Amino acid sequence: MLTTTKTWTTLFLAGAFALTACNGDDTGDTDDTATATATMTSPTTTDPTTTSSSTDPTTTTTTDPTTTDPTTTDPTTTDPTTGETETTGADPYVFDETPADQLSKVDRMGMPAINTAVITSKDDYNAASPADDAAGDFVPEIVANIDGFHMALDGELMGAGLTPCPTMECVEVAAPFVVPDTLKLDLAGDAGFPNGRKLADPVMDVTLALVLLDIKNGSHDPGTLAGLPLNPPANDKEFLADFPYLADPH
Repeated sequence: MLTTTKTWTTLFLAGAFALTACNGDDTGDTDDTATATATMTSPTTTDPTTTSSSTDPTTTTTTDPTTTDPTTTDPTTTDPTTGETETTGADPYVFDETPADQLSKVDRMGMPAINTAVITSKDDYNAASPADDAAGDFVPEIVANIDGFHMALDGELMGAGLTPCPTMECVEVAAPFVVPDTLKLDLAGDAGFPNGRKLADPVMDVTLALVLLDIKNGSHDPGTLAGLPLNPPANDKEFLADFPYLADPH
């Protein structure tokens, strides 16, 4: 009986306290009740421009639009002075700033097919430089591989009505384009391989002609292999007149 009496007494006092608090301001009963109800039942909301949470739906925390947070995931923002939308956020291009002397070269390619076809010690070649080429470091293996091509292909070339060149004459003709192994560009000269490279240039055909055919004595010219009917005379789709110039992938 004593326990029941204490319980009812406690509930009565709590109710009286709540009633007194509510009657403190007769003009704000409805608004206070609505606000209290909204506060208790409204889920936590997050303003999209901030990571702060708020249980008060009338409060919004904003971020200064002139400040760019490099960690933001929002790629755009609106300039309040112009109303224009700009791309923001972290710089999408991250460049390695490691000093060159701390890096190792793993590949290089100047003239097409030279590294692929006439270099035997490829790891050493890839780590080397044009200065090493000019010093003649790789000339012996270039000569040996060109000689191997002639041993394998001269019979086929003569069977096709072509005149092969002696190995050393071929090396003499091709050397200015191969040693050093770089891309050459003379702005005062005519555009086209080996002075630069246009999209339609038959680069491989010209390179092979230099190392296989008798050009020094005038039997053939660098365009001879490009004119054979075994080679497509042109791309199967026309190049574009404007950048990026290449036809659509197909």
